[in-house]
Amino acid sequence: MKRTSKIAIISGIVAVILISAALTVHFRLSETEKSEIASGAEQNEKESASQVANEIVNSLQNKPESEENENAEQGENAEQSETTLPSYVKIVDGVQVVTIDAKEFKFTPSEIHLSAGNAKFILINNGVGAHELVVYDASKKEIVDKAELAEDEETLMKNVLFEIDELEAGQSKESDIMNLEKGSYIIGCHIPGHYEAGMKGILTIE
Repeated sequence: MKRTSKIAIISGIVAVILISAALTVHFRLSETEKSEIASGAEQNEKESASQVANEIVNSLQNKPESEENENAEQGENAEQSETTLPSYVKIVDGVQVVTIDAKEFKFTPSEIHLSAGNAKFILINNGVGAHELVVYDASKKEIVDKAELAEDEETLMKNVLFEIDELEAGQSKESDIMNLEKGSYIIGCHIPGHYEAGMKGILTIE
């Protein structure tokens, strides 16, 4: 074989090897670029998520003080209402509703404490006989006692804060809603002999 032909063949082989090497480098670079692109996209997503989180945190930190104070005050009021209300009082539509149990011969509760303002009373007769609820200013006890004995309804109406008439055993009744003012009042069942037997108590409006 001539020298020229050998050189041509060797040159061809070298060219193929160089082309193969170049393609290999190209594909490797392409894979690296793809990896870098994917890594960059992931980094951008992380940065975007981080920016959103920071914006939310900043928004919460920069919340107007008035709104925070208002929320705090509402929480305190709700907590105070839950912890300071006696068990016999419930607030319904802004009205203090007091439930009183009547039986021989006592009221439960017999000492009632309320805040000045709207209130109504529910009397439940869990006894075996009839009972009533009469509420009046403590300073008028003697007048009411005499009017009860004399069955003087006119005097009673003038001096009694409110009254739930006689209920038979098992019955219940509620009063109208009243706007109560500060003061000390007596509660009693004035069916003959009941008050003296212990069916009495005190209502304090503070």
